[in-house]
Order: sequence, then C-alpha cells, then structure tokens
Amino acid sequence: SLSSSRSPRPPVLPATPSNSIYIATSSIDGNVCVASLVDPKDVMLRNFGRPVQAVALSPEYKHDRTYLSGGLAGNLILTVGGRAGTSTTSTTIGGAAAAASGWLGSLGLGANTGKDTILHSGEGSISTIKWSLSGKYVTWVNEEGIKIMRTNLHLDSSDSELAWKRISHIDRPNRPGWEEMASVWKARAEWVDESSLESDSDSISHHGDSTPSEVSTVGEKVEKLVVGWGGTIWVINVYPDRSTGGRKTGSAEVATMSVV
Repeated sequence: SLSSSRSPRPPVLPATPSNSIYIATSSIDGNVCVASLVDPKDVMLRNFGRPVQAVALSPEYKHDRTYLSGGLAGNLILTVGGRAGTSTTSTTIGGAAAAASGWLGSLGLGANTGKDTILHSGEGSISTIKWSLSGKYVTWVNEEGIKIMRTNLHLDSSDSELAWKRISHIDRPNRPGWEEMASVWKARAEWVDESSLESDSDSISHHGDSTPSEVSTVGEKVEKLVVGWGGTIWVINVYPDRSTGGRKTGSAEVATMSVV
C-alpha cells in the first residue's frame, strides 16, 4: 500500500526538561548552526565570515540563547540572542548590523538577530572551547596557549562586572616543533567530575613539583580541567573561592604536566 511504502517517521520526543537538548555545529564556510533535538523549528544559522573550528553552547542555552565560537580569525566571540528560524550574518563582519532571512525574517519577525561581542583576539586560530561543569568558567585554546575565563553564570548582582574576565593563561610548551605546529595540533579539553574519580574528594593529589598554594584545603571547591595538546597533557585545578588580582573571580593553577 502507499502508506506502507513511506519511510517510517522517527518517534517524537516529549518536550520535557530532560529532553530540552540543543546541539551546535561549526564549519569551514564560517557557519554556526544551533538546533533543538525536540523542536524542528528551533534552528538558528549564523555566518561569521571565516572558518569556525569550535563552538560551545552555554549550559543555560535554552534560556539565555548564548554561545561562544572561534576559529581561524582568532576571535573568541560571544553571541547572545537571535530568533529561531532565521539565518543571520554576524555583527563582527565589517561592523554591519546582522541581516536576518528565513521563514521568520520573511514575515518581518526577525528583528532580534542577536549580538556578537569579541571577548579575545590576536593570538592565532582557536581550536577548542569548553564550558566547565558548573558553568562558571570556560576554557579555550589558541596558538599561544590555554586560557580560562569567568563566565556570566552564577554571579551575584554585585559581581556582575566580573563576567567574561580572564583568570588564567598557560603558555604552550617552548619546544621544537611547537612554533610550526601550534595551529595544526587540535587541543582536546575536558572538565572532569572529580566525584566520579576513585580519589579522596576532599583533597587534590599532586605529582612532581608543587607549591603550598597548589594544595587545596579540606572542603574547598575545585573544578578540574584536563587538556591534551600536541603530545602534552595538563591537569589544571580551578579554585572558584580564591581571588585573582583582588577580585573573587577564581584562580587556576597547573597541578601536573606531562609529555607523552
């Protein structure tokens, strides 16, 4: 029969909070696409004019419509807002306002095309961007090294000026091959849930050289980041309760570094 010859439709997921999942992809043609796995109409496409190698959605993307992206242009770009069903051009291209098109734009409903802000630039291509598990921090890797920044999430109103402030820079190794290969080797970064590791959750173990400031006190909150890049592995501890330059944005220190 005609009905039996049709391809079966995929099951529709219920629109529950646990299914409010979004995915983001980037491409060498400069596009970033963000789509809902539940609502087929909840899709946004944005062009940044240069190859985009990394994109990371805010843990609160469903509510704040925020993501970070970066690539060969060397700009870490914060994008906020936008309407589902539109295809837009980044406001970072030539300084022009983003133009909306698509099924909402054709109806004159595409006025909210989003805003782009360059948070950091000038240190070569960006290969990796990762939000921390708490959402308080984000790390990105460019040709010069590993960066960690405080985000705008979970900040008191009195500390709002601390949003998007960088707290750490860790240089790439200064060894033969790195100067030529820093833009080719793609870093892998993962924020680790230490409670899932088989270790004492009240302390941090350190190997190799360490200083007293690297040892956490009992009960101190620590976010752990592992970065693998060009045959080198870093384990980095981020201490949210510590201050950087007199500001309580948190502090990051390298716990271990090894060469494979």
